[in-house]
Amino acid sequence: MKYLILIFIILWLVLYTVREKTNLKVYYGIFGILRTKLGFGIIEKLGKYKFWRKIGILSIPICSILGIFMLINLTIMSVNLALGHVSKEEAKPVIFLFGTLIPWIPGLIGLIVAITIHELAHGIFAKSFNIKIKSSGVIFLLGIPLGAFVELDDKFKEVDKKIRGAIASAGPLANLFIYLLASLLIVLANFAPTNLEILDVKEPASKYLKKGDIILKINDMKINNLEDFKSVAKQIEPNKIYKITVLRDNKVLEFNIKSSDLGRLGILVAPTNKGLVEAINILYWTSFFNFILALFNLIPAKPLDGYYVLTALPELVKERSYRLGEFLERVLDDKVINSITLLVWWIIIGSIIYSML
Repeated sequence: MKYLILIFIILWLVLYTVREKTNLKVYYGIFGILRTKLGFGIIEKLGKYKFWRKIGILSIPICSILGIFMLINLTIMSVNLALGHVSKEEAKPVIFLFGTLIPWIPGLIGLIVAITIHELAHGIFAKSFNIKIKSSGVIFLLGIPLGAFVELDDKFKEVDKKIRGAIASAGPLANLFIYLLASLLIVLANFAPTNLEILDVKEPASKYLKKGDIILKINDMKINNLEDFKSVAKQIEPNKIYKITVLRDNKVLEFNIKSSDLGRLGILVAPTNKGLVEAINILYWTSFFNFILALFNLIPAKPLDGYYVLTALPELVKERSYRLGEFLERVLDDKVINSITLLVWWIIIGSIIYSML
């Protein structure tokens, strides 16, 4: 891992040295934006279909509800933060957890996929509304590619709020789709045939089983995949005898193990198929970052997507109920949105400072 980080730093030094020739813009010495034609082809091909317009407009109410839900959660978190009910580890921004709670490679892959999908979706929806894409490219942090970005034409600021809301909803909507897709693939991966190896054992199993044992059966039920093991684990009852059959040094052994008072055997397993383990790991962090990025961006605060989505809601509602739309327009005026924006960023900055004290 140290070598991987070193490679990224060397890459960054090379890019930094030739930044004028490569059109790389550097900010604060560590962040970089490399403008290219990356993604233009995909945006042009997919953006020509006008059904994206309907999807974007229909998603405004759903995304608005999710945004309000996130705002409420953020407010509750700020109260818990002020009362000291939130630990410093919980208050840390996700990016600070790389290398500790989040593994580098699967985590980076998940983050890159989330950001890239998010930005491409904005570009595709914008193209469907005939808004030009000024540029696209790659965002770097010390040579580490954080994903692609799409820069929209200034016309985006001039179109009516409903169109802006539809385009803004595209990124979070795409992230939620990838989150659901990755989650489904994780479920399917759990059914993939594989032997399960014991990674760690605790009481009560530690007296009988060893690391490296292959689980063959639990109470005569064959364990052919992760789902089989999970299914049996859910049925473990407190203080009952379970027959565990394992393969150790090419010998089949059987042990009768009494479960704990909490209904646990104390066995931690993983597939022997390392490729499957890595695939599940990457899928997990891909689903995680897509979910986080979607919900965070739906918070109704400037300059997040949620701001454009929520301010588009009154215009959309007016088409069905003019009075209700006018009421929402008065409620969601500039003063309210600006107050929400200040609250949101105060909470975010406050949590960062709190986690670093």
